[in-house]
Amino acid sequence: MLTASQCQALANEYKSLARQPNISEERAAMLLNIARSLVGLATQFDKLAAHMRDNAK
Repeated sequence: MLTASQCQALANEYKSLARQPNISEERAAMLLNIARSLVGLATQFDKLAAHMRDNAK
């Protein structure tokens, strides 16, 4: 399973790929959408971890 930090790192990689020269607008948009999804997933993993910590007490 991916971790929040791994999702964030992957998002950063996809953002970087989207900024490469000579890339089509369509491909850049797809890469940025994937990056946004990964950031959202990282946020959800963080929330889940916090919830699990709070309920473990």
